[in-house]
Formats: sequence, C-alpha cells, structure tokens
Amino acid sequence: LWNKFLQGYYDASGVSSDSFDQAVSISGSGNMSLTKEMQDRGIQFLSQIQPTIFYFGFNMADPVIGGYSEKQQKLRQAISIAVNFEEYISIFLNGRGVVAQSPIPPGIFGYQEDLVNEFIYDKESELLKRKSLDYAKQLLAEAGYPDGSKPNGEALALYYDTASTGPDSQSELNWYRKQFSKLGINLIIRATDYNRFQDKVRNAKVQMFSWGWNADYPDPENFLFLLYGGNATINTNGSGINSANYDNPEFNKLFEKMKTMSNGSERLKVIQKMVKIAQQDAPWSWGFNPKSLALYHSWLKNVYPNALANNTTKY
Repeated sequence: LWNKFLQGYYDASGVSSDSFDQAVSISGSGNMSLTKEMQDRGIQFLSQIQPTIFYFGFNMADPVIGGYSEKQQKLRQAISIAVNFEEYISIFLNGRGVVAQSPIPPGIFGYQEDLVNEFIYDKESELLKRKSLDYAKQLLAEAGYPDGSKPNGEALALYYDTASTGPDSQSELNWYRKQFSKLGINLIIRATDYNRFQDKVRNAKVQMFSWGWNADYPDPENFLFLLYGGNATINTNGSGINSANYDNPEFNKLFEKMKTMSNGSERLKVIQKMVKIAQQDAPWSWGFNPKSLALYHSWLKNVYPNALANNTTKY
C-alpha cells in the first residue's frame, strides 16, 4: 500500500510505524514536518488531534484501587504521575498524540487549551512538567504504601486487565510494568481475549484497564457521561458506559445540570467544576488524545477529514 501510494496509484495514505521515519521528521520541540523526500515528490500532509481519548482506568468499586477517601485518591494520583504518557506517545505512537488533562478532547466545547491537571503536572514558563517521581512516592506513602509496600511489608500488587495478547503487545505490557515498578508496585498482567475482557469490565471484575472513546457528536456530554454515576456498569447491570464505575454525587449533580445547557459561559463554568472534581478523584489516569496524520498527492484538492464521520467508505 505504501509503495503504491508513493508511485501515485493512490491519492492519499496514512502512515504506518514502519514508514514513519521515511515520511515525517520531528523537531526537538515535537513539531512534525515532511521529509525532503516527500516534499520533492509534491506530497503534502494533514494532521489533526482527533476528538478521542484513550485512558487508563481504575475500577472505583475495587476495595484497593477504588474509593473516594483522601488516601485512595493519593494512590491513584501517584500512579497517574508515574505512568508517563508522554513517553508512551513517543515510543508507541511516533509522537502522534497529546497528553490529556481532562476527559474532553480538543475540538469539543469545554476543552481548555491552557488547562493544567494540577494533581499531576506543574506549569513552568508556560510549559507543562509532570510532577516528580519523588512527589509520587510521597503520595504513595501518604496513601499507606511507603516504597510500594503494604503495612505487612509485602510489595503492593495490582492487576491490569487487557485484551492485548499478541507478541506485538509484549513491549507495551512490559512498559506498563516498568511504570509501576518505579513506585515499587508489582503490576500483574491478566491478558485474555476481547470478549472475555469486555465481560470482566462490564461486571466490574477488573482492577485497572485501558480503554477509549471517540466522539459520537460534538458535545462535552458525550465524554463527561463516561464518568456519570448513572452510567456506571455496576449501576446498570453491566450495560453502562462508565467502565470505571465512578460515582461522585457532586459530579453527578453537575452533570445532570450541564447535559441540557446551551453552550456558553454558564455551561463552561459547570464543566470546569466537573473536571476539577474528576481530576482530584482520578478515576482515570487521563491518557492521551491521538493525532491523525494523512499524506496526499498535490493533485488531490478540497478533501479534508471529518473526525466525527466513520462512514467515509461510500465517498
């Protein structure tokens, strides 16, 4: 597919990891540009951050990783600091993504470009800097697990459920183990097929997991409802979309008010309150918003991707 695109058989193409270095160069500041080879061929590219979030979820109904006490919040905050999604994006996505600060991705009302999750990041000279590992270890100690140890001296063991079982996924799973080992926590991987994984999530039989959501329609309700208690799987016999089982009464009350409001300053204030509550509770380690990249030949005109449309084949 890639070679035939370069030969002009295809008007446009995505970029696989294997072809990425041939097509795209990344500056020290993280900006993408086409390589000289692509420019010489008259190839251009479109890049946009998708209305999508991939997140690392905590089961809030779990007695160890869940809960709403200050200690339980600090355990999840410590993990969220240690799981370095900037590194993940660099290693596994060729830089094609931005770290999320809230559930709402760019392009959706309520997204704030200057938003900082102050529980995970510090802002220095307009740049976001992930809080130090020493600070994460301090939070972990305050949560009752100094150096990742339980009160009886045993290492804290946490479970990560995944449907990634192929050989290509091993490097990613090893990366997750490394993130937790920085805190002295033993991460145990429970890999299974996708159907079984879905059943475990729907029945709240997971402790931690990774999942994502792409906008169905361009409204913040379509992302904030992923954390609404009324949609929690344990409150809906497994049919809910709140896979983290997050159920904060204050957040729920604000959601019910926000969901039918018109876009404007009043709705934005409500959303900001909701995001702040969720940032502190940390039902997700917020993950990232992926960035799409499409190359096209100079003869292709007036064709732009619609990130909300999935029925593009007919065109």
